Amino acid sequence: MEKLITVRVMGKKETRQVTLEEARKIMEQVWEDPIGGLVANAKTRQVIWKLEPDVDEILIMEKMFGGG
Repeated sequence: MEKLITVRVMGKKETRQVTLEEARKIMEQVWEDPIGGLVANAKTRQVIWKLEPDVDEILIMEKMFGGG
């Protein structure tokens, strides 16, 4: 059975479970967004740049670097 990653977005109540590959694509989309954002291990709240084997839930923090 393929490992599933829970994806949460800061400020939103909904969560979803995705495959490891889908989680990697989501992370890339967050980093490539011109407005900015971060991805964190939801349990430790530490920013991550890759999915380690112990990560089973990620937290997307959108628009962290947007200016006005």
